[in-house]
Amino acid sequence: MQKSQIDEISDLLLSYSAGAYHVKGRISDKYDEIDMIISGINMLGEELRSTNVSKEYFSSIFNAVTDLVFVVDEKGSIKDVNQAVSNILNYSHDDLLNSNIVSFFKEDQAGTFNIIKKALLKFGGNFVIESVLQKEGGEVVYGLFSCSKLVDRLGEFSGYLISVKDISAQKENEKLILKTIISTQGAEQRRVADDLHDSLGQELSMAQLMLSNFGRFEVEDKEFYNLLELCNEILDNSISHLREICFGLMPNVLVKGGLELALEELVGKLQASDKIEVDFVCTENFPRIFSELEIVIYRIVQEFINNMIKHSNADGLNIYLIEQEDQIELTLSENGQGFDMTKLDNIRENRGLSNIRTKVTAYNGSYDINSMPGKGTELWVKFPKK
Repeated sequence: MQKSQIDEISDLLLSYSAGAYHVKGRISDKYDEIDMIISGINMLGEELRSTNVSKEYFSSIFNAVTDLVFVVDEKGSIKDVNQAVSNILNYSHDDLLNSNIVSFFKEDQAGTFNIIKKALLKFGGNFVIESVLQKEGGEVVYGLFSCSKLVDRLGEFSGYLISVKDISAQKENEKLILKTIISTQGAEQRRVADDLHDSLGQELSMAQLMLSNFGRFEVEDKEFYNLLELCNEILDNSISHLREICFGLMPNVLVKGGLELALEELVGKLQASDKIEVDFVCTENFPRIFSELEIVIYRIVQEFINNMIKHSNADGLNIYLIEQEDQIELTLSENGQGFDMTKLDNIRENRGLSNIRTKVTAYNGSYDINSMPGKGTELWVKFPKK
């Protein structure tokens, strides 16, 4: 009898090792020491069964969540992910484990994980930030990252939980709205410029022509000729200002001649002031690109120049417009007084950059800006040609 119960203990442990926690050992009427051992093993089986069910239940919930969920250690090494990460990023579960989460961020977003760590260290609780992940094959996923610290049962820090909501569709809708706004603004600016040129411009020119006819008449009062000369001067200035307004709204050369010619004309006007030396370098035979992007790039250059004139006291400006195989690169740099980059966090201080950022975002571009007090400012912008 005793040998039979010992064999039963052995069989019971083998069943548990195979995950069959529902198996129960038989307890005799004697309830001796062997029976007490079997009873204890039965209780262990119940606990193991309960724990295993809880893990399976948690795992099913974990993998059913549609948001991407990463569990990473302090250095960013991935310890676990849910099924959504594999499904959306197109990497296998094994490829993801023990990789570093930084390697899955888009190249220009690689610093996001350090931002997350610093924010959680400083503020604790939860931290939310937008960033961009990259799929296998290069396609990007725009995500809203909700991040928090993880602690073990002893209350010790054990890593980070990062949940990512895919907001790619929302971002594409935002881009579409921005493109529509920019396109509408461009069309309206062109219409106003044409109306001013064709109506008010012609009327002023006609008035000047008619006024010049008064010079044919002989008038004894010399004051008449003084007033006539003054009127002609006023009309000359008005026509000149009107042309400048029309040029600012929509340069005719941009519409008819393209981006390179429009920037050459803008540079010519800037150099005519004899206050700023401009170096403009452009790819030879720079091609026509679609009109909306030409206008956007032109407006970015205008915005940079306006900010430079207002704030930097620069006397040198470099403009590089380069055509690559699949993208357009624009580099702007000036040698002015520069500024503290932390001021860009202040909305009142970064309206110019905000306008540039809006245009870049709408047309799937990327940008980077660098400035230091006394070191001038540089802006790099890239747009895909498609």
